[in-house]
Amino acid sequence: MKPIFENIDVAIDSSLKIATYNHTQNCETSNWHIHPEYELVYIKNGGGILRIDNKTLPYDDGVLLLLGPNIPHADFGNKEHKNNLEVVAQFRKEFIEEKLAVFPEFNALKNLVQESKKGLLFESQTKDIVALEFEKLNSLNSSQRLIHFILILDKIMVEGHYETILGHARLNSYKSIDVDRLESIFEYVNEHYDEKISIAFLASRQGLTINSFCRFFKKMTKGSFVQFLNEFRTRKALGFFNVTQLSVSEVMYKCGYNDPSYFTRQFKKYHGTTPSGYLSTKV
Repeated sequence: MKPIFENIDVAIDSSLKIATYNHTQNCETSNWHIHPEYELVYIKNGGGILRIDNKTLPYDDGVLLLLGPNIPHADFGNKEHKNNLEVVAQFRKEFIEEKLAVFPEFNALKNLVQESKKGLLFESQTKDIVALEFEKLNSLNSSQRLIHFILILDKIMVEGHYETILGHARLNSYKSIDVDRLESIFEYVNEHYDEKISIAFLASRQGLTINSFCRFFKKMTKGSFVQFLNEFRTRKALGFFNVTQLSVSEVMYKCGYNDPSYFTRQFKKYHGTTPSGYLSTKV
């Protein structure tokens, strides 16, 4: 079975996405999926199964792993202990190549990132070394989280011992042109979500007819482009509500909507409440 493409939505005030899950929470995408971002996963304790590409690996006391881009996998978490914690950090190649790479101190990180294209499973001692830093992340603001994440990368880079999960770098089962097309679509939406985006324009940009574009997007993501765009925009709206003092109408326009009733319906569809209802909980 081919994996579903997942779009990783990074918050407006962050350089990467860090999500934490406890005993009662589930990862947003638990099915078989794939994405072009790197993914660093820490699981505090308990046992479970790692399903990565064509490998099925058990773990019995938590796990720490780093996956490179476009490696198919499922959710790694478990519900064995009530004090369990799963932390998932996802970042684009630009985070390494354009941001951290400007510092010569991170030259060794390039080797680790290159190796991660085979998937890296770290020894338990390495997990223990960085455990406290992972467990602090959820209580920190965005700048503190970035600093702690860099500290985690540094400790893994300097003291980490690992084995590769796959025998070679992943060769994607999708055609290269399909992967490039989907990444191009995701990138365009990420940069222009506040503007009018038409399927006709995106289809033309990819050299496809409208019908071909819609079939392609559904084949790759198992959903329609309109659904994806509305979910993406309402998540951005949620981010604006969380980190700014903007009004509902200001956020609506910033997220590419110009119809208040449509914006309200879509926000409620994906977040279970209206924009004004969500804001009232933050007062």
